[in-house]
Amino acid sequence: MNRRTFVGTAVGLAGFGTLGTGSAVQNGNGRGNSNGNGRGNGDGGLVNAEETGSGAIVATDDGFVISDQEITVDNGVGYDGGEGAYIIYNDGYDGEISNNEISVDEVPESPTFGIRVEGGDVDVRSNTVDGDDALGKQFLSIGVADGATGRAEDNTLNGGHRVGILAEGSGTDISIRSNDVTGLGPKSDGWAENGIQISGDATGDVRDNTVEDHWWDLDNFQSSGIILYQPGDSINIQRNEVRNNDAGIALWGGDRHNAIHNAVEVSEADPGENGVAHYGVLVLDTENTGVRQNTISATDGDIGILVYSSAENTKLIGNDVSGFDELIVDQGADTKLPNPFDPNS
Repeated sequence: MNRRTFVGTAVGLAGFGTLGTGSAVQNGNGRGNSNGNGRGNGDGGLVNAEETGSGAIVATDDGFVISDQEITVDNGVGYDGGEGAYIIYNDGYDGEISNNEISVDEVPESPTFGIRVEGGDVDVRSNTVDGDDALGKQFLSIGVADGATGRAEDNTLNGGHRVGILAEGSGTDISIRSNDVTGLGPKSDGWAENGIQISGDATGDVRDNTVEDHWWDLDNFQSSGIILYQPGDSINIQRNEVRNNDAGIALWGGDRHNAIHNAVEVSEADPGENGVAHYGVLVLDTENTGVRQNTISATDGDIGILVYSSAENTKLIGNDVSGFDELIVDQGADTKLPNPFDPNS
């Protein structure tokens, strides 16, 4: 594995600190000798990809591979693609980003992405991204946008992040499967965290992920484990383990979604006294969406399933809800409930 340490300087790309300047970089793949700038001459798994002068790694053609890189970022910035700073970046090519390890100690500006895919058909798999617990600016572990397709699969994302996996933009369609996404737990400074987010007309499916510890411990914002925020239509959220988040699953916008066979749990008591509410599933501003056969439980939770008045024709079928102060609160129009229905049974 090729190891790089990127340390920022006072002047750099787009006014940020520059990755790679003044850094000590060790070649960890056992190939080649270090050269005069402190870098080993082995690429550790780069095909149709290169390191830029700012220290980021970018794809350069179809069939690219970016793999086996070990990268530490300390107040540095990578490639400036116009929407933020990126450590690993692809602009429209087909390929894969796999088996990389990114450790982020500090970022100078918001937003900074660990891995950013803008267009192309790309597999992002088996990467590890760790954000420092004290990151005060927006860091997003994996971001997919601009009509990109492919998979985000088997990644491990820990520590501080504004969003663990973000899919956004019309035409973006991504399969998000078998990832472990862990936030910092209760926090009240910096940014509220979300685990997995699909927004801005993007589509995809979210399946077999473990998402936990996204809690904002004030009553002015809210974190979510999995959130659809004004996405495209017909997104399936299936067989995920979602634990100890402000809102386990939030379905906000778009139509004909299905949240099915998920396990949503609040197993820890709220450590604060700030009037923070914890929910299992939220449904709002959507039509013909189903919440089916989920297990939703709490030790210290407020509402198991909350259907807002902006939701129409929501189908609540076969859910096992327990331990919340209120199991199901339905304010929606034409919600389909089991008949007879007793939310306290």
